[in-house]
Amino acid sequence: MREMVLNHASVMADNRYVANEWLIGFSKGIRAIRDNGVVKSSMRAKKYFHEIRPIADVSLYDLTIALLSTRAKGEAKFLMELDSRSIPLPVDDPTPDSVTGKSRSRWIAPIGQPLSRADAAPLLYCATTDSIAIGFPSDSGWDRDKIDVLLPNDGSEWRKETIDNLTRPDHATAIIKRHRENMRDVSTTAELWARRASAFPNLNFGPDVEDQLNLVSDTDISGIVKKLSMLDQATARWREAEMTMPGWRIKANPESASVRNNPALIEERRFRSCSGNTKIFEWHALFGNSGRIHFWFDAQTKEVEIGYIGKHLPL
Repeated sequence: MREMVLNHASVMADNRYVANEWLIGFSKGIRAIRDNGVVKSSMRAKKYFHEIRPIADVSLYDLTIALLSTRAKGEAKFLMELDSRSIPLPVDDPTPDSVTGKSRSRWIAPIGQPLSRADAAPLLYCATTDSIAIGFPSDSGWDRDKIDVLLPNDGSEWRKETIDNLTRPDHATAIIKRHRENMRDVSTTAELWARRASAFPNLNFGPDVEDQLNLVSDTDISGIVKKLSMLDQATARWREAEMTMPGWRIKANPESASVRNNPALIEERRFRSCSGNTKIFEWHALFGNSGRIHFWFDAQTKEVEIGYIGKHLPL
């Protein structure tokens, strides 16, 4: 999973009311990307909450504590439970020798936002580690779901890196979409298995699936990813709606009566579950010419588990 990095340079506000609203949005956005498997519950920082003052004489820590007695108690508690880690900084300054004076402070600055080296350090870390910058929408440069950062290239040239940036809850939606698309951009079945949790966070996968994927041709990957994506999206909608049965929006069916009533054939649909037991994965969706994805779902818990991905099972 990726990391979150506190962009302390953006954490400022005109008054306490604005700071509180931005802090609540900050927490909701972080929770969204955490709950969607993009990041863990940890944040790196160059400066910590008690060191940052969004408004005079009031620290980010003070604001968080005050929220504990308001309607935003949950958001404040979530922030306080985040695991904090310091940002490691490079020992050597890699700025090209030809860059001097005021330009030296610009080499790791977001375009349009020249910053000191200390203030820009979180953005450098994000640009070099694919981490996500977290902060306040205190300026138009920060009020967007991605920002451009200038980094030195060979010699005196500059290069532009685009990093994910979250300062409002709606930024989380765009970041989650981009992250999931990146995770689903795989070319081998090994990559698909390794990225399954991030690419399809609403699906569980039985332990037999890894070996099954080893027998699948890489030419079938795009079809498998497409169907798993649709199952993942359908599961997410199902959990948000008051429906007993999920709306798969793909051709997904249980086995026919002839298969269900044949003990030998139905046992061919039994695979290990991530719960540690075995179960019958009767429902299935098609991919390619004859491939099948067999899955199981629970109407009470709204859990969906993939048990088999491979060629058509015996009939």
